[in-house]
Amino acid sequence: MQLTRKEREMLSSDIQQEYEMLKKLGGWIRNGLVITAVFVALAIYGWSGMVDPLIPNAPEAFRTFSKWAGLIGSILFGLFTLLVFLAQRNGKKSVQRKIKLFDDSKKRKSSK
Repeated sequence: MQLTRKEREMLSSDIQQEYEMLKKLGGWIRNGLVITAVFVALAIYGWSGMVDPLIPNAPEAFRTFSKWAGLIGSILFGLFTLLVFLAQRNGKKSVQRKIKLFDDSKKRKSSK
C-alpha cells in the first residue's frame, strides 16, 4: 500500500504515541502485581491464624476482615493486572503492524 508523505508522518506520530502508552502500561502491570501480592499476603494472614508478634492479640473480627478484604482485593487486582497485560500485548502487536506498514511504504517509495 502506497502512503503519502502526510500519511507516513501521521503513522509515525501514532507509533510514537502508542509506544509511550505501552511503556506506561508496563508500570501499571508492575504496580498491579505489587498490590495483588499485598492483598494475597493479607488473605494468607487472615486465614492462617498465626500469632503475629506485632499484633499478638488480634481480635477475630480483624482476622475475618483481613481474610475477606485480602481475598476480594487479590481477585480484583489480579483481574486488573491480567487485563492490563492483555492490553499491553495487543498494543505491542498493533505497533508492530504499524511499523511494518511504515517500513513497507518506505521501501516501495525508495524502489521507484
